[in-house]
Amino acid sequence: MSFIATDLDGTLLNDQNEISDENIKAIQYAQDRGFEVVISTGRAYFDVQEICKKAGISPFVIGTNGATIHSKNGESISSISITKERVESILQWLDERNYYYEVFTNNAIYTLKKGREQFHNEIRRLLNADLDSNLKELVEVAERQFDQFGYVLVENYHDILKNEEEFHNIVACSFDKKKLEEAWDRFEKFDELMVVSSADHNIEITSKSASKGMALEKLAILINGSLDQAMAIGDSNNDLSMFEKVGYSVAMGNAKDTIKAVCTTTTLKSNENGVAYAIYRYIKNFVDQE
Repeated sequence: MSFIATDLDGTLLNDQNEISDENIKAIQYAQDRGFEVVISTGRAYFDVQEICKKAGISPFVIGTNGATIHSKNGESISSISITKERVESILQWLDERNYYYEVFTNNAIYTLKKGREQFHNEIRRLLNADLDSNLKELVEVAERQFDQFGYVLVENYHDILKNEEEFHNIVACSFDKKKLEEAWDRFEKFDELMVVSSADHNIEITSKSASKGMALEKLAILINGSLDQAMAIGDSNNDLSMFEKVGYSVAMGNAKDTIKAVCTTTTLKSNENGVAYAIYRYIKNFVDQE
């Protein structure tokens, strides 16, 4: 048994935050051929579940950058959390420096009402400004972030900590590159934390024991599968750990050159059904010939 693992944002999803009909057909084609399809994303499972339900597909789901794994029928297979004490120290630091942040738990995506309003206003201001194409695309990506399912707005970070839930992932956002670098440098020094990024406007913090690659490896062991001939498709820094675990790695056409450089090959862009193209090419060239 082999795997096809795909990221969501900038990969399987188009600019309308939907899985295209062509990508759905390709996933179903792969499943009919005996492949286990895995969605591997920084999004929370409950958000991915809504997307998959709309698309009519039932894959394994690696969520919150590897902190959670769910079976095809929604059963929780693995859950890795950050301690409440560490979460509190992270949120206090981010709050004092006026970052926009989101906290992903097993039940919700928590964010501050005031912070969300400020960040959204900044996005709208930038969208109305005269931006170069790269920055405009970045701002549009940030705006689509608000389309996620499961947001709960709170007054302050203490309201988040009151909840007896597992804390899986913290996303900090800014369009100030130096500010993001400061946060990255701050949190990567902690031995128990993993810091990655899914877009140029954010950093994502999980437990050191959680990554897309480690979760994919764990899933393969649990269901007696193999990653030797597996394929992983993605576009961002948080996909690198996944690429390292598979025999065939695919960068999206819209990925940065640094991502393309470490992959086996490159496919079309997310708005060009790049996942479908990669799946059909993979099965034709690397599976049917075996």
